[in-house]
Amino acid sequence: MGPITPALLRLAWPVMLSNLFQTVYNLVDTLWLGRLGKVAIAAPTISWPLVFLMISLGAGVTIAGTALVAQYTGAKRHEEANHAAGQVFSFTAILAVLFAAGGAVAAHPLMVLMGAGPDLLPVASGYLRIIYAGIPAMFGMFIVTALLNGIGDTVTPMKLMGVSVGLNIILDPLLIFGWGPFPDWGVAGAAYATVISRGLIAVYGLWLLFSGRVGLHLRLRHLRLQAETVRQIVMIGAPASLGQSGTAVGFSIMTGILARFGTAVVSAFGIGNRVISIALMPAMGLGQATATMVGQNLGAKSPGRAAQVAWIGMGISTGFLVLAGAAAVFLRASLVHIFISDPQVIALGAQMFAIVGIAFPFMGIIQVVIGTYQGAGHTVYSMAFSLFRLWALRIPLVYLLGFTLGMGPNGVWWAMFWSNLGASVVALSFFLTGNWKHRVIKDRPAPRLSTEGIAAEPAERDLLQR
Repeated sequence: MGPITPALLRLAWPVMLSNLFQTVYNLVDTLWLGRLGKVAIAAPTISWPLVFLMISLGAGVTIAGTALVAQYTGAKRHEEANHAAGQVFSFTAILAVLFAAGGAVAAHPLMVLMGAGPDLLPVASGYLRIIYAGIPAMFGMFIVTALLNGIGDTVTPMKLMGVSVGLNIILDPLLIFGWGPFPDWGVAGAAYATVISRGLIAVYGLWLLFSGRVGLHLRLRHLRLQAETVRQIVMIGAPASLGQSGTAVGFSIMTGILARFGTAVVSAFGIGNRVISIALMPAMGLGQATATMVGQNLGAKSPGRAAQVAWIGMGISTGFLVLAGAAAVFLRASLVHIFISDPQVIALGAQMFAIVGIAFPFMGIIQVVIGTYQGAGHTVYSMAFSLFRLWALRIPLVYLLGFTLGMGPNGVWWAMFWSNLGASVVALSFFLTGNWKHRVIKDRPAPRLSTEGIAAEPAERDLLQR
């Protein structure tokens, strides 16, 4: 099967670059909308938790697709991999249409619940309505990425994301400001640019899957939903969806709690999270690469090699984040100053990095362990690790340290440290039990034998069963 480390890195670096492209996506939108004023910036900001919540609900299904395709590919059962991919496509497509219809109708009431003021409400509602209506385009890209990751192709999704970002960069100013023959749509133009750039690439990616030009070849017969496969997709995907949506809700609550400490603390936290998300890109890439390789090795009935993959992934991820954590601690004030010149925010952000930077390696462990369980298809555990870190540790610790013990903002930073440490210890403890080493795909039934003791061919099996 070849050396593990080069294979992991070969799978991981395109995922890292794809994550970077996603960051560029958001930065470009912010750059152009900033020219329209604070309301234009606030519209996607207040909409994002609701968008992320909807995305989280659908993302779990695609995680199921990665696990099933990876394990069938590892078992060299390619037709069953195609079948699983087709089932994931059909089921996700149905969810996407339902979410799009419901979200487009509910956009205005949801913005009212979010507390959007009179000046923001119509703009934010219009933006959210367009994004929700374009959910099939987003989910289409998720499907292509997840299924190709399952067969070990992370380069094609990276290229597709790169092209999508390029299209968004071109379309943003054209549709926001109405340059040339294009309409002047303002904030809505940014939403349309996002939907169009993702939708075009999703269509091309799906064409690749149906044309057989990649490692999968979907046909119409694979799209007819079968109850047993759908049940398996839901069993694997539902916990992943709950984990991600629970995390989205938890971070919204966390931000609300931080607001009680003042705007400067919220700003420092926001800047810190941007830096942390960049620092975590190698760990996230390795987590996805680990999921693919663990799934394929379990499919090939090689749990020992799957464990080696996980350990090497954790080792590389920890090494990256030790360096990133050290840089964050030593450059803490300078990192914050890149984003803002406010002395109070810089001081708070520097305190945050001085404490949370030490926890960076623990975040890397969590990412890879979660990837291991997702590749194995045991997403109940990956869900539990994510929710445990946020709901059982971080939010209670913020209250205890920040308010009850009067530590203020430093209590928040220490809550982040201890929640990452505690969650990594718990995740690693479960990993060491080996409860993730059994695959979720079923073994093929043993072939019937003919009267001469030779495995019967399909036509002969029919005769033997009559």
